[in-house]
Formats: sequence, structure tokens, C-alpha cells
Amino acid sequence: MNLVHPSPISSARLGLFVAALLAACSGEGADSTALDSTALDSTAIADLEARADRLVAAGVPGVAVAVIAGDQTVLIARGVADRATGEPMTPDHRFRVASVAKSLVASVVLQLADEGELALSDTVEDWLPGMLRENADATLEDLLRLQSGIFSYDRDERHMAPYFAGDFEYRWTPEGLVGLAAEHPALFRPGEQFDYSNTNYVLLGLIIQKSTGRPLADVVRERITEPLGMSTAEMAMGSEMTAPYARGYMLGLAEEPLDVTAISASSVFGNGNLVATVRDTAVFYGALVRGEVVSGAQLPQMFRPDPAVAGTHYGMGVWRFDDDGIQPCGSFVGHDGAAPGYDGTSFSTLDGARQYAVFTNTLAPGDVVGDEAAQQAYRELVVAAACN
Repeated sequence: MNLVHPSPISSARLGLFVAALLAACSGEGADSTALDSTALDSTAIADLEARADRLVAAGVPGVAVAVIAGDQTVLIARGVADRATGEPMTPDHRFRVASVAKSLVASVVLQLADEGELALSDTVEDWLPGMLRENADATLEDLLRLQSGIFSYDRDERHMAPYFAGDFEYRWTPEGLVGLAAEHPALFRPGEQFDYSNTNYVLLGLIIQKSTGRPLADVVRERITEPLGMSTAEMAMGSEMTAPYARGYMLGLAEEPLDVTAISASSVFGNGNLVATVRDTAVFYGALVRGEVVSGAQLPQMFRPDPAVAGTHYGMGVWRFDDDGIQPCGSFVGHDGAAPGYDGTSFSTLDGARQYAVFTNTLAPGDVVGDEAAQQAYRELVVAAACN
């Protein structure tokens, strides 16, 4: 079972979100058409609050929601951040937002390419000689698009073994993560197919560090989170998080939800180690689509899935959906994220009119928030945040 990383957004999962749209649009206050106005009126806000309540009633400990529409910011929190103490969830609580990190890492790579510090045609071997036995000729663009064919290290059972044994503070090195992947055959030649391998972004993190001579966390802070005023966001490297944060719970491993908050972020270096509030996550995607993070010349390429690879919705560090899937009410870019004890998603409309983030502090086997009732309530909340 994959406890740390989000699985690719499958066609089945997309179908479930489309079904959720029908349910969301049948509710009071929901709009069954594409966004006519980005602002949320009081009825739409009350509808979001009611859907968040239903998600908690379905067994999710807590949830936080942010919707930004121009000058309007709507923040909603329900449930608890800590089951043991009963501490209420608030919009100020941080989450492990997992693979949202890929969007920030991709943004830094594209910035460095703009500055001439590296090129997307550079290979892994150019920057990290000898690290891979196969597919070392994968380019940085292959890595960004998850098309390198390199095995995903988290599919090796040794990756989670220390944490299953109870050593949540066990620290992986990025080189150790790549080493796990390098012991497995490549899946295909670079650029031929799409495969959601987290090793791609570990490699990109290492390349950023080599290019800049700085730790990845510092580079992301200096280039992205500080300039955007994302004061709660950090690329965590260990078990610690800055308070206030939501504790994360895994379902299906014991009779009661298991507190796995402290599983070390070193296990997801470069591909899933971002910690942030829902507001700061939504702020990032708004700035990204407005050209405040990556140059306007790079954005079309970043947001465009590779037309040579059939069926992919993935650009460079972002998913792209057009009137389908998770947000069937327009064109959106963003990312989902699942980590032990946390699950959620954050996207922006392509025109920058609306951003949203929805994160919970629970995860069940299959990278879902809970049982079928919880999954349905979650889907309906996400669709409402995107489309109401």
C-alpha cells in the first residue's frame, strides 16, 4: 500500500468527481453551469460550510477549505485538528500538502532555465553523473513531465519499512531514495510514456541544489514562498512542523485512527515535503497562473500536457483539466496531494479568476479520505469549492 505518495489521478477517480458534480449541483445554492461570477455569495458560502460539516460527519477528523475569488477570500474549517485534545480545526492550521511540492519544485527549475543556469534539455547524467544505471539520459523536461521511465522509489517496500516499524523520525537522504529506484529496471525509454514516479522530483530537487549551491528548502523559500507572502509554507525535511498544525491520521492500520503526523518529510524530498495552510496553497496557484512565479513565456509549456503522450493530463509539475475531471466547470491547473494522515487538492482556474484548496487530516488505504460516504462527501466539497 502506498502510504506516502499520491497515486496518479485515474480515469475512475475522474468519473467519480463528475458524478459528484451532479450531486453538488443538485444541492441548494449550487450552480449547475460553468462559473458565471467568481465571487461566492452568502448562499454559496453556506453550501460550502454544510458540505464541510457533512464530510466531518462522515468520519473525517477535520477539514480546511480556502476559496479565493479576486479580492474575496473564503476560509472554512470544521472538525478537529487533534483527536486527543479536541483542538478545533482552524484555517490557520498547517497540513502536509504533499505533492503540491512538485508545482513549486517545477517552478524553480523553470526559473533557473529562464536564467540560463540549466536547460530543460540537460540530462540527469549531465547534473548527477553515475547516479542512475538506466535512463540517465532522461532530460529535465522528462523529469518534470513524469515521463522519464525511472522507477518510483516509494514502490520499494524498504522505503516505508522504518515507519511501519515505528521509527517515524527515520531520515532518508535524497541519494538514498534515488538508490532505491536505481536498483529496479527502468519502465520504458525516456519520453515514451507517462508514469507517476516520485523519483523524478527527488532528482530535480538534487539538481536544484547542485545548480544553486543551496539547500532545496532555502531555494524554495527565497524564490517562491517569501516573495508571495506564503508565511506558513515550508519545505519540511524532518518530522517537525511549525505550530499550529493539524495532526494526521491513517485509517485501516488499527482499530482506531493512527496518529502518523511525525513520519519524516525526508521520505518525500522534493516530491511531497511541502507544509502549508490551505490559504497559502491557494495563493501559490493564483500567483502561478498570473505569471508571478514562472515567466509568461514558460507558462504555456508548463501547463501543456505532452501531445506525444496519449491520455496524459500532466504538464510540468501541474495537472491540467479542461471542463472535466475534478473541476468540470472550466480549465484548471494545480495538484492533488496525499501523505500519511493527510489528503487534499488545490487548483486555480487557468484565467486566475478562482483558486481553491481543500485538505483533510486523514488518509485511508488507496489514498482516499475514508470510506465511501467520506469519499463522496469529499468529492462534493471539492467540486463545490471549484464550481459554486
